[in-house]
Formats: sequence, C-alpha cells, structure tokens
Amino acid sequence: MVPQRTGVGAEPPADLPREETFCDRTVAGGRPMVVEDAREDDRFAGLPIVVGGVRFYAGAPLQDAGGNLVGTLCLFDDQPGSLDAEQLQTLEDLAAWAQQELAATGEMTRAVEVQASMLPSAPLTSGEWAIDGVCLPALAVGGDLFDYGIVGDVVHFGLGDVMGKGTGAALLGAGVRSAIRSTHAAVVAGVDLGVTTTQVARGLAADLARAESFVALFEAAVDLDDGYLRYVDAGMGLCLVVRADGRIERLSADNLPIGVLPDDHWTEQQTTLELGDRLLLFSDGLLDLVDDPVSWWEPIGRLVSEHDDPSTLLDAIALLTVATVPTDDVTAVAVYRRAVS
Repeated sequence: MVPQRTGVGAEPPADLPREETFCDRTVAGGRPMVVEDAREDDRFAGLPIVVGGVRFYAGAPLQDAGGNLVGTLCLFDDQPGSLDAEQLQTLEDLAAWAQQELAATGEMTRAVEVQASMLPSAPLTSGEWAIDGVCLPALAVGGDLFDYGIVGDVVHFGLGDVMGKGTGAALLGAGVRSAIRSTHAAVVAGVDLGVTTTQVARGLAADLARAESFVALFEAAVDLDDGYLRYVDAGMGLCLVVRADGRIERLSADNLPIGVLPDDHWTEQQTTLELGDRLLLFSDGLLDLVDDPVSWWEPIGRLVSEHDDPSTLLDAIALLTVATVPTDDVTAVAVYRRAVS
C-alpha cells in the first residue's frame, strides 16, 4: 500500500494498492516516466489519486545496492505540466544521488551488524566472577573495541580505542581486534603481556602508519583462582578498581599508544583483585559524560560503587549517553569479583 499526495484542496484518498499508483508503473518500466496530464491519459485517468486532483506526475526509479528496483523519486502537481530536457536530466541526477544514499545506508546498516557481531555476545560468569561490556559508537560505527573470554582458569579481557570515529576507525579497529585475538592463547598460557602487545604493535605498524592513526589499548589476564591480574596499558590510562572497602585505585602505566613510535616496547604490570573488588575499564568518550572529567575517577568510582553487578553498571553508563549526547564513542568493560555471601 502506497500513500499518495493529492492536489491542493482535494480530499486525500485512503492508502492505495500499489498497482493503482503512478510509481508502480515507473518501477515496472525501469525508466523515468512523465505524465503531463493524467486526466487525459487513459492509463491513469481512473486512478483515485487522479480523481482526487493530481494532474501532473514525473518519476524516476530507484535501485538498491543489489540492483533491485525499490521505489521512485517523483513529483506531483494538481495542474498539468511538462519537463524540458534539462529538467528531466535534473530529475535523473537527483534520483542517482538518492540511489547512492540508499546504497550507503544499506552498507552502513550492514557495517553496524558486522561490528556488533564481532563483540562478545553475552556476559561472562564463573563462580564469584562476572564480566560484561558495552560499546556505544557516537556514529553508526566507531573505532572502539572490547573483548573478553575464558580459557581454563584464566579470563582475558581488553579494550582498544582507535583514533577517530566512523567507518575509517571501525576498519582499523577490526584489524586491531584480529591482531589481539591472535595472542590470546599465549596470554592465557602466561606469556608476558608486554611481549604480546609489542608483537601486536609490530604487526599493525604499517597499517597505522599509512592511516596516520594510533591505538590506545588496555589488555589484561586474571587468574580466577587467586585474582592475580596482569595487564598492559598502552596509552589508555582509563581503568580503575573500586576495592571492597571503597578505596578507588587507578591502573595505568607510562607506555604510549600503539603506532606513536615505530620501535616502542610495552611493559606488563600486576595487581590483585580480591573478593568484593570491582574493575571498570573504559574509553575516553565516557569522560565527556561525567561532571568532573579532570578528577574523573571520583564520579566514575561512585558510579561503580552504586551498582552491584556489571550489567546494571553498564546500563547506567548507557543512560548517560542518552542524557548527554556523546561526541565520542563510549565503550566499557566491567569485571567484578563478587564477595562470597
């Protein structure tokens, strides 16, 4: 059913079956169609929309990215009319532009689906441990990425932030994700995270140099039995632990992001997550949503303290993006070691 616009002052008809419209004929013909006076054209004189007042119609068919005819770009008037050659060419040019927009929209929709499919599909729980993450791009897609998984008695998790936003950053982010995932077996086996991060950096160096970009990255592995946490911070600096007694600790290092210096190296750091401790790792987009982005660990630490499980914490972060329009991607990973009741 296709709604049609009628002439000025005419009573608009109800929705019409597609076969009773001008546009249906345009799509069927696969080429632009001009009807100078529909009342004088036997093909259209009896259509409800013509009886309702439409006299002039000009339309050009639109194709999707697969070449399927999906609609028209069209003009109506309640007076007879015509298009000269230049005007008809303008209509066809506008239709071509509309087709490009349709294709771009379809491709972007697919890009959103693909990027979402590359993220963990569900929260992770194991005994007293609970892990969850969220990625909220400022645009349709973005350059933030996060990951987590469990192998044996070790959980690996991480978050990366590619410089920039949008499709370009998303493409680089996909490559970063693949490079990091290639090291997970070594990480959970106990290989130094500084070594694996340096390996990732060497593999990404050429791509990042050509794209004139860099990646802030935080990667970690935690032993589920004793809470021993190994991590590397490559220019991220946005990870905090709220201890069971309420103390807030920032986890960071002096290492630069990947891609800044071609021959840089990274260093593994260590700490321990005790029973009742909560860790939040996030991208800098979250700083734009808190009242004090300078002493950010205080408001964000309070936010962590107020939520007893990762999912409700991440829901609260998502609500912040609704209350304050984000200018950057907002991504976070929460790791809770819940106290035994």
